[in-house]
Amino acid sequence: MTLLATLALLYLVIYLVAKAIGPENLSARGIEASTPLLIILKTQRLNDFLTRTGRRIPRVFFNVGIIVAFGGMVFGFWMLLDNLIKFFVVPASAGGVVPIVPGVTVTGIPLIYLTIALAITLLTHEFAHGLASARDDIPIKSSGLLFFLLLFGGFVEPDEEVFEKKASPKARMRLLAAGSYANIISAFVVLLLISNFGAIMSVAFYPPSGAYIYDVVPGSPAASALQVGDVIVGLNDTAIRNWNDVSHFMVNAPAGSQLTIVTLNRGNITITLAPHELNASRGYIGIYGADYWQPRPGWEWIPGGPMYAFHIQQTLTWSFVILFSVALFNLLPIPLLDGDKLLSNGLSLIIRDERKIKAIMYPLRILSLMIVLLNIGLSLALGKGLF
Repeated sequence: MTLLATLALLYLVIYLVAKAIGPENLSARGIEASTPLLIILKTQRLNDFLTRTGRRIPRVFFNVGIIVAFGGMVFGFWMLLDNLIKFFVVPASAGGVVPIVPGVTVTGIPLIYLTIALAITLLTHEFAHGLASARDDIPIKSSGLLFFLLLFGGFVEPDEEVFEKKASPKARMRLLAAGSYANIISAFVVLLLISNFGAIMSVAFYPPSGAYIYDVVPGSPAASALQVGDVIVGLNDTAIRNWNDVSHFMVNAPAGSQLTIVTLNRGNITITLAPHELNASRGYIGIYGADYWQPRPGWEWIPGGPMYAFHIQQTLTWSFVILFSVALFNLLPIPLLDGDKLLSNGLSLIIRDERKIKAIMYPLRILSLMIVLLNIGLSLALGKGLF
């Protein structure tokens, strides 16, 4: 919260300075700072770049995006519906669906990972809209970068009049699908990096040599004994080389038993395991962790030292989650989301009667919105988080 407060104060100072200089003077230079906590930088160079690049991309690429987008719409709808059913059948297995609110639903170090992930998501999403817009000769009115507290990203504003009145339904669909399409492609690129993370990191780091604790659950056995930053290298007489070793050990650790945790930095610590919420007979420590990487000789200069690989791994993980989640959510048939106009434009290709299209869209909008709100409400009621 201190970081958010400091940033808010900085934005307010910039806002007051902008007021003193004059919003019109700044706007002439492509700078918009007339709204507190928000800074927008517009540049014609980005417009020109998106236009030139978009016209070189084959139209078939964006046509494939329409197919991928409809697939994502169906998958996202099914995933949320399936998760909602789990809340009523097996609540413990339901995933958390919560709004991303920096400083509220996401706090601490993950805020940094979230900021980077959101920036990647916004930049790929918006610039893809610009590329698709240029491919179908829909003018780009403005584009640039925006800053809002911790959030950083890009924006592209196509000419709405041309988009709504002159562009064909297929052209509109290509533009609408492009943002989520780019997010899905980016998500799978990030997933590929995650899948080969060990091989990539082996250039500068030794294989994992312990389990790093990055969060401790309040009220758990670990809360009064372990700390964020502790590195586990042993549990009782079992050597721990990575986070998976901790998970495997805990499968057979009974609740109520004594556990000696050997740490790299603070020696031996003994705790009594609590019952696990999913299985009362299994033991529970109350920690979240990841692999601990030790730099190879000559690589000690890397900022963050042994935790550099951990931060990269967490950034990639958050990037995948945000890219994929935003893509699927944005494709739902809910007003203000791209999926809503994408579906209605798609229906217009096979149904000429506007009333019939509305008769299909309204129930789908209501159902989608209800599924999302129920998932969020039940997640908050049961204390489910992002992870």
